[in-house]
Amino acid sequence: MIRIGIDVGGTFTKAVALHQATGELLAHVAVPTTHHAKHGVAAGAVEALQTLIHHAGIPPETIRVVTLSTTQAVNALLEGDVVPVGILAIGPRAERRQTQQRTRLEQVELAPGRTLTLHYAYLDREAANADTVRATLETLHRSGADAVAISAAYAVEDPEPERLALAIAGELGLPATAGHQLTGLYGLEVRTVTAAINASILPRMRETTEWVRAALREAGILAPAMILTGDLSVAPIDQLAELPVASMLSGPAASVAGALRGHPTVDALFVEVGGTSTNLGVIRDGRPTLRYVRILHHPTCLRSVDVHVAGLGGGSLIRVKRGRIIGIGPRSAHIAGLPYVSFASDLEPPFLITTIAPQPGDTPDYVMVRDRNGRTAALTVTDAANALAWLAPHDYAFGDRERARSAFQPLADLLGRTVDETAREVLGRAVDTLVPLTRELIQDYELREPQLIGLGGGAGVLAPALAQRLQLPLMIAQHAEVMASIGAATTPLNLIEEVHIRSGSELLTAIERVERRLVALGADRRSVQVVVEPIPERQASRIRATAVQEPSTSSTEMRISRAEALELAAQALGVPPHDIELQFENAFYRVFTAVVRRGIGPFRRERRPLVVVDSTGSICFRAADGWCRAVRSSAELSLPAPTGGCACAILGSRCLLFDRALTVQAPADADEPGCLLIGHPVRL
Repeated sequence: MIRIGIDVGGTFTKAVALHQATGELLAHVAVPTTHHAKHGVAAGAVEALQTLIHHAGIPPETIRVVTLSTTQAVNALLEGDVVPVGILAIGPRAERRQTQQRTRLEQVELAPGRTLTLHYAYLDREAANADTVRATLETLHRSGADAVAISAAYAVEDPEPERLALAIAGELGLPATAGHQLTGLYGLEVRTVTAAINASILPRMRETTEWVRAALREAGILAPAMILTGDLSVAPIDQLAELPVASMLSGPAASVAGALRGHPTVDALFVEVGGTSTNLGVIRDGRPTLRYVRILHHPTCLRSVDVHVAGLGGGSLIRVKRGRIIGIGPRSAHIAGLPYVSFASDLEPPFLITTIAPQPGDTPDYVMVRDRNGRTAALTVTDAANALAWLAPHDYAFGDRERARSAFQPLADLLGRTVDETAREVLGRAVDTLVPLTRELIQDYELREPQLIGLGGGAGVLAPALAQRLQLPLMIAQHAEVMASIGAATTPLNLIEEVHIRSGSELLTAIERVERRLVALGADRRSVQVVVEPIPERQASRIRATAVQEPSTSSTEMRISRAEALELAAQALGVPPHDIELQFENAFYRVFTAVVRRGIGPFRRERRPLVVVDSTGSICFRAADGWCRAVRSSAELSLPAPTGGCACAILGSRCLLFDRALTVQAPADADEPGCLLIGHPVRL
């Protein structure tokens, strides 16, 4: 069985075929990203899939799943491919004024110079019935709204008014988004903004989704088509037609997810180097760090990988003025429509340099070279690395060194330097752009000696120089150039749900709901694990439940070995591996402890740090001091409120992080004992 992963990048759309059980990379292809096609970037995704199947001779019936990470949603917002939106607000009559203040949006900016057109209507909840809702929606449509955002006060607790409006909008053929579809958390303003933004791109995304499904059917592929979202959850591609904003930043999410599949680690920085830009982010506790997305100035209730983007990549052009280098980028060879010197085999030296303005309005100081026959090419950061012979022959960015040096010679002559000095300055200036962003991430997330992981086709160009500058250990991921596609193909089937709970029974209901949703997508209930955690950045009594099933098997076999888990536990606790002991193990989690002693005589102190490592290598919980005991009873357990921070309880396939007293049910099967942990999550 084969898994297909497709990633839509800024320059290329890449597709990979992986063996379902072993994860072996069987084939990969790349086609230019179709930004301006009738069906947008989805056209390139389908083309990449068709090319891959033809190139590798893959029988359609052997394909188990097709997973896509795409820039379609963010492109639609940036390019203004949106429709006017009508906001239907619903609230209690006694709170009409407050509801209107929180739902009447004055202006929603999607990108500089691009503003969403809005229309507004309000209904008292007491008057909201089928007839009044239908009439209000029809009025919004006549006023110019081609999609609707439905936002009702207290819909977190009772979404029925929003569901009624959704149903009637469907009858009217009016694309609609309701706040309760986006989150189970309070925050009427944020839910309204997010629903309006999502609704604005619904018509375009529904058209795209249907076209992709038709293309898969035409190719004879009956396997489910999935979409990878920015928070690393995986859902049917139909979600792209209903909640397209969730797919924003899915590309960087896919890259780091793919890297962690092959190289589990605890804390690290990742640097994904593309042709035009570089994404930087953090891996903490074995998982990418996530944040709530802001669209320009507007907070939303969407979570995505926390990525800092630098307008510099392997294809960035050199800028020269008055005989000196004044900068690198932000324009790239792709934007200028030029090949890289290192890869343009038809070029013949000697070369001359000239400067151009790649796009209207750009300053004319970007360097371009012209060969003896008048053919042109870009002189890029990648060409500098090739000129210095920094790239190994197996590196994706490896090119013709002699041609690169010949092209750099006239620039070196202009600057009064050698070719090596000129190429080093180009790479040094490129790294200068990345260093402040990297140091900011290290400081913000309090990372101690993190590893640097290089991703993307240009990883070998910039990651080694950045690691050397920061004195960090470096690992360039295998198949870095198609890592986002690999991540899309191998990310576990999973769902994330954020909800408001007030009791242990509501917590259990939320867990069972997210488990059922995952099983409905095709997961084997026996192999679904759930991690529940408080949401400290939100109000009290809010929890986040994440349900996961590994893609390689429906069994409960752990993906990482006991030895690998022990090594990760040692990293997490900051102690030597030989001081770590395994205290508990089931099919989903392992619990490791250590003993740390400080001082002598009467001043001797002892603490017992512990850590929970799941089947994929993620750190679910760690405490500076604590204790653990096994529980083999199916009776209700009363979990006391921790004195500070969180405590953790493992109940079969469920890992509960809690910051208040809870009553929960222990596993009924004596062969699958839970493990109750009490501790304080002080970062070590």
